[in-house]
Amino acid sequence: MKLAARAGLATLADQWLTVPADKGANAGLKVTSLVGGMVAGADSIDDLAILHHGGMRKVFTN
Repeated sequence: MKLAARAGLATLADQWLTVPADKGANAGLKVTSLVGGMVAGADSIDDLAILHHGGMRKVFTN
């Protein structure tokens, strides 16, 4: 995740990814969360379901 941060992954996602709706907000955070989940062993979107239920603080810390 440090490599993704140094590479500016969140900033790049915010610059280049858009979805015309309220679901398009915070692309950088969403992409970073998906990458973090994959690094932690998630191999499907179902493995990342905890992120949909306010579990960000359980999965990621500062």
